Amino acid sequence: MSELATQFSAVLANHSKPAPAWLKSLRETGARQFQAHGLPTRKDEAWKYTGLGVLQQSGVQLALVSEAGSTEAVFPAPLISSGVHIKMLDGQKLEQSGDLPEGLTVLALSDALGDALGSDIGGLQSLLESLPDTRAKSLSTDGFSALNTATLDAGLFIHVAAGIDAGRVLLNWSSVATDKPRLFNSRICIILEPGAKLELLEQYESPHANTANVVIQIDLHKGASLQHIRFQQESDSAVLITRTEVSQRDESEYNYYGFDLGGRLVRHDLHATLLGRGARAGLNGAYLLDGNRHVDNHARVDHMAVGGYSEQYFRGVAGGNGHAVFNTAVYVHPGADETEAKQSNANILLSARAVINTKPEFEINADEVIASHGATVGQLDEQAVFYMRSRGLSEKQARQLLTTAFCRSVSDKLSDTVLAEFITQRMMDVMPQAE
Repeated sequence: MSELATQFSAVLANHSKPAPAWLKSLRETGARQFQAHGLPTRKDEAWKYTGLGVLQQSGVQLALVSEAGSTEAVFPAPLISSGVHIKMLDGQKLEQSGDLPEGLTVLALSDALGDALGSDIGGLQSLLESLPDTRAKSLSTDGFSALNTATLDAGLFIHVAAGIDAGRVLLNWSSVATDKPRLFNSRICIILEPGAKLELLEQYESPHANTANVVIQIDLHKGASLQHIRFQQESDSAVLITRTEVSQRDESEYNYYGFDLGGRLVRHDLHATLLGRGARAGLNGAYLLDGNRHVDNHARVDHMAVGGYSEQYFRGVAGGNGHAVFNTAVYVHPGADETEAKQSNANILLSARAVINTKPEFEINADEVIASHGATVGQLDEQAVFYMRSRGLSEKQARQLLTTAFCRSVSDKLSDTVLAEFITQRMMDVMPQAE
């Protein structure tokens, strides 16, 4: 076990909070798994291309409670207006503005867990216990999730009642500056009852060099629909580790759009399990990196039922010493006949020093399946650059427009055209330059 993992384990050993028996058991399981396995290393296949050297060298400390008050918090302006705006400070709910529509419940996770002392509020206990590996007897292969479970307390519980369109909820994430960088854990639990709808917009733009370890669990009941947009432009020294687990029932729909424009080390594990007939999942993302930044996206879809549809569409641009990793996997399980699954990952290298590792995977164990995949890594089309320069643009302008258009194919998928234009402009502002 690394020195950092040993340090975290020692903190966990001395950490105890009052909790009902089921929650105490869950935390203890997470702590045991973390103490046995520690943090992931390059020996773990899923972390082969992503090391934690930056985290080890930073001297980061495990934060069990927020050390800041609201007066110390710095939050960026919201990307766009929303019905409900929630400020998340060091992984905890700080402030909430906007009126909650009828049928939408938003609680600090600690409050929801308190309500769950006598009952399983809205299915929260069942959802928390469903996270893969939390009850496994074998060692966890995901040390960050185990650490998150061991400290389970901070975060949010969002519940949308059957048939309700709850509109947009914006989570504005930030942290505060301290003498040494800290690692905070947060758990977001989302349950949409049959026919419910929600748009979740996450905005990560903290100016400080802390580490966020966020796990999101989503349960979509029959016919429910969730649009999940994640925009991050963290500081050049920040570390962001996120995991999203989505469980989908019959005819439910989950659409994810991720935009990675910042951060020193960014890792996102995105997993959709299509349990019900006719469930649909769309996983989309764009990542732009230069300098010494590292961005790793791992996306996986498990088709478990008949007639499911999934599409994975990611675009990346890397310059400088940037390193991008993209691993996409689709598993069509026995009985998931008539599945349709698509994968597409295209990347542009703007520097001889930049690196992009892309790995598409398909495993099909059903009949009448339609499947397609493609992964490319290349440079800008010099003929296109020449054409645009012949129309009066400078070489820098031509290359910037071409790379922005390349990534705009992701933002253009957003249903809100105003938000799409705003994100496109933000991408253009930070677009890596060719060397």
